[in-house]
Amino acid sequence: MKAISRAERTKEDSIWALMKEVDLGVEHGKNCDTFTNPCDGGPNTSRANCAAHRSIAAPPLKFFSHQKRAKQGPSEPIRLPQKPFSAIGDVQKRKNYDTTQKQAFAYAFTRKTLRTKEDILSFYINRAIEELREQLETTNTVDMVPIFGNALLDLSCKLTVDRDLGAINPHGTTHPCLEVIHQASRYLYIPVQMLRLPRIISYPIQLFRRFLAKGIFLIDPFRVLAKKRVQHGGADNDFVSYMTFEKGGKKSVEKIINNTAVIIAASAETTTSWLCASMYYALINPLVLSKPRSEIRSAAQDVSDLNLDLLYSMTYLKACMEESIRIYPPVTGTFTRMVPKGGSHICGKHIPENTVVGVHQWATYHNANNFKHPDDFRPERWFDGNNEYANDRRNALQPFSYGPRKCIGNELATMNAKLFFARLLWEFDIELEPTSCDWANQKGHTLPYRQPLWVKVKRRNVKD
Repeated sequence: MKAISRAERTKEDSIWALMKEVDLGVEHGKNCDTFTNPCDGGPNTSRANCAAHRSIAAPPLKFFSHQKRAKQGPSEPIRLPQKPFSAIGDVQKRKNYDTTQKQAFAYAFTRKTLRTKEDILSFYINRAIEELREQLETTNTVDMVPIFGNALLDLSCKLTVDRDLGAINPHGTTHPCLEVIHQASRYLYIPVQMLRLPRIISYPIQLFRRFLAKGIFLIDPFRVLAKKRVQHGGADNDFVSYMTFEKGGKKSVEKIINNTAVIIAASAETTTSWLCASMYYALINPLVLSKPRSEIRSAAQDVSDLNLDLLYSMTYLKACMEESIRIYPPVTGTFTRMVPKGGSHICGKHIPENTVVGVHQWATYHNANNFKHPDDFRPERWFDGNNEYANDRRNALQPFSYGPRKCIGNELATMNAKLFFARLLWEFDIELEPTSCDWANQKGHTLPYRQPLWVKVKRRNVKD
């Protein structure tokens, strides 16, 4: 398939792309199956080939290696403006852009550093389970989405600014901040895509997008938390403590607020989707559910035995978490880049400069060229030595992106997901409610349009 630069597209193509990107993965997945590798999404080229990760995102430099690093394309200016909103998601070196912030954050998000915060993770999971028990006094049917989301929101706030929002509650209601973040994903893509139209149309849309983005990312509760943290101090090892200073020693309050909003919103929203998917696919496959549940309950005689050291040694739990994030990636769309000057070769094809390219997450993970039985939940595919899935391209799974701009929160998300999921399976017997049997049949764009996940919960008889 020929890749065509944005300048060569007509306005009809841009409108077509806007309309076609409404449906989650399904339509895009059909296109990827048809063309095998590229997926044409209007004025850009999306790929479902695992080799495209390296070509598009470019790997980070490897020390003591003679391998030449591929040329890294800039972020797409429509989705990510050239002036970075935050140090979290973009480490491209530019003039007047300080990369030390990302380096400092990277240390804060290493497994070694995060393991020292296991007691904080456990504290908020315990609080969420206490509120779940309180709900069970009046009903045995609960929606898991607010249980996961509220706990992760409070946890993210605590880790970031040493304060929480008090989102965890026994009423089964989602905190307003989470509602704003989730609903924003349903509407922000429209002005983003329409920026591809001629300037006379896109300019007022760009003004609207700036106003809308401020209302979403700089949510007032986040601003209040960040300002209190800056003014009154906090823990010496929260994430704000790793944020650097402007030249001259003056703290950049605005940059701290931006980074705070990104960390909190991204951590809570994406990990909630991962946990919901893990729970849904385990419950809808009873034979699969019995294996991690047995693994967890046999390894931990008491709930206090469930720690990260133990969970990281559980092979079937790990396989279930990997498979759930494959079949239902929290970011379903494309991590876009722009082809640098001179063009680039991607998957054996020359792509002209200024073409917007990316690897579409959902389509890649549901492509039969990458995974056998791609639409089936098969944790066994992640076991070494499994002959049935020996030809699966495991390296195609890059749910946190790839290369220098890979999300630094992947280790934190993994810890949260494993600890929360294992704790629920150890303490409760859970069944899927009939109303949620088709939960995964959703729409979406950059993020899935998540529906309530109704389950029937019963406290486990530990003597059993």
